[in-house]
Amino acid sequence: MKKITAVLMVTAMLSSALAGCAGAGKQTEVTVAAAKEGKDLSAMVWQGTVEALSSVDIIPVASGKVTQILAREGDHVEAGAPLFQIDNQDASLQLEQAKASFQAAQASYDSAQKANQLNTVVKPAQISFTTASDNFNRIKVLYASGDVSQADYEAAKAQVDVAQVQLQAAQNSQATTSEVTKAQLESARAALNIAQKKYDDCMVLSPIKGLVTKINVEAGQTVSPQIKAATVIDDSGKKVEIKVADMDIDQVKTGTEVQVNLQTLGENLKGSISDISAVSDSSTGMFLVTVSLGEESTNSAIGLMADIRLSDNKEEKSVYIPAKSVQSDDSGTYVYKAADTSAVKVPVTLGKKKNAYIEVTQGLSTGDLVILQSSKPLTDGEKISILTVK
Repeated sequence: MKKITAVLMVTAMLSSALAGCAGAGKQTEVTVAAAKEGKDLSAMVWQGTVEALSSVDIIPVASGKVTQILAREGDHVEAGAPLFQIDNQDASLQLEQAKASFQAAQASYDSAQKANQLNTVVKPAQISFTTASDNFNRIKVLYASGDVSQADYEAAKAQVDVAQVQLQAAQNSQATTSEVTKAQLESARAALNIAQKKYDDCMVLSPIKGLVTKINVEAGQTVSPQIKAATVIDDSGKKVEIKVADMDIDQVKTGTEVQVNLQTLGENLKGSISDISAVSDSSTGMFLVTVSLGEESTNSAIGLMADIRLSDNKEEKSVYIPAKSVQSDDSGTYVYKAADTSAVKVPVTLGKKKNAYIEVTQGLSTGDLVILQSSKPLTDGEKISILTVK
């Protein structure tokens, strides 16, 4: 009898345990994550090298021997400041010759213009033609009345024809002389400009205002257009170029403030995004973003590595949740929040995205548990069993 009673008790306990397991099996298993403040997230960080706003390599146009170095590395120069002088003796002689040729051409042109104004070439021919015409008209009247012979009439007419040809020739000559002297003047002016440029090119100037970082030539050295002779950078400001992935490019806008950390110098500078490439690199999918530094470093920061972080005054108060926890339907955007042992459907208003997280501006508080994954589709109020908290 005791043995039967013991068997019945064990059977009852197993039945109770099985019933408990069956009850637990009705709960949906879920993985959850806690809503976090922005300061708890790993901020997006990009790295780049501090550069000058622009850098210009100076390549001389003229060939020849360097006669004088006029700037040193480390000098700050204005745009147009001389850097070094190339031997200009030949160029100087050619320039003087071109000036003389231009002056001669100018004199010829001025003389031709004066002749046009005074009509010195055409005027005598015009007088001869007028005289011949008047004489012919008089002879023609006498010829009609029979007072002069046929020979006299024809001779007078011939004089008119000759005078007319001479007048036309004088007019053509005057016009041709004017055009020729004008063309000669323009040619001489072009030759003078070329000679002047060759002379000017012997003095190598800085094209921009900035810092001379390299002087690669010495006095006595022969240079040519194939030699990079100097480098000048615009150090009035600094920039950092970074590459941003396509999934993060919506986080940056022109004018967005950033924090720039120069670890080597132990300095933190302010900056802002000044330019974003319109398209990504086809091979990497990255966008080139330029950050302009708004504060001068106390040291020369050019060439140093910089860490770039987005500045956000509201970041520490913002609530972020994993983006994949967000769902939507006809009613709007929502998440399932784990409340005790139930899944509660909570409408949310979203803000900006940050890596795999997204900001929630309304609907959740820091520490709320949102459901990331579930063993089956959820409904509002459904019983859940939490497996993992991330």
